[in-house]
Amino acid sequence: MASCIPFADEEPFTERVKTLADDELLEIWEETQQIENMLCAELHADFSIAPDYEKVIVEELRLRHSRRISAGHAAK
Repeated sequence: MASCIPFADEEPFTERVKTLADDELLEIWEETQQIENMLCAELHADFSIAPDYEKVIVEELRLRHSRRISAGHAAK
């Protein structure tokens, strides 16, 4: 079951995402999207339940992708 606070500890989410694997980040993002879509459909409204989480996850994934690309160019 999803929670508004995905981690019980005091560590900020912006720091916690750095320790998660890509598939874990994508799973959190996907679950948030699914819950948001269900709520919007049920309430006939358009809103975002966790825009900050989504932004942090997307930024972390972009950073990791950029690092992989840079590492690939450096290896050539």
